[in-house]
Amino acid sequence: MKKILEVIILLFLIAVQSAPASQSQPLQFAEIQPELEANLAALSDNIEQFEAIQRAMDLSGKANANYNQQKNIFLSSMLAIATISAVCEYEADLLTLFIDLKEKNRLKYYDVRIRSLETSVVQIENMHRQIQINYTILPPNFFEAPLVRNERLAIQSAITRLKRCGELLKTVNQK
Repeated sequence: MKKILEVIILLFLIAVQSAPASQSQPLQFAEIQPELEANLAALSDNIEQFEAIQRAMDLSGKANANYNQQKNIFLSSMLAIATISAVCEYEADLLTLFIDLKEKNRLKYYDVRIRSLETSVVQIENMHRQIQINYTILPPNFFEAPLVRNERLAIQSAITRLKRCGELLKTVNQK
């Protein structure tokens, strides 16, 4: 019993001593830049998907017999998608400019970029909730199911990409 207790204490001490070593060290910007650029490329793909979704929604709405009765709800969803796309484009453009800054100038903008990304995620989540509410009000045959699925996946992907960009920026040694 005494041996088991000694082993447990020894393992505990090893775990406690190695915990600070296992915490991630601040990174340099160059170390996160490839992943940041990959997330920006994926975000650009999301923007293209949103544009395609808007075109498909427009065609679907015009072809639907219930369009005139549900026009406001339909337009609300269209505006929400347009807003999400605009927010993604805004963040992608600012992150691209951020990457192009000289390091000494970039240091001034980390907090602003991180807060902006976090705010954009909240905005997109709110728009997504609005779209989901709209879909509960619309007749079931108003949109094609694959369109709604693609829309949801594109929104979730955009949120994930923006969150990841913020997480990456938080890991950089800003001194």
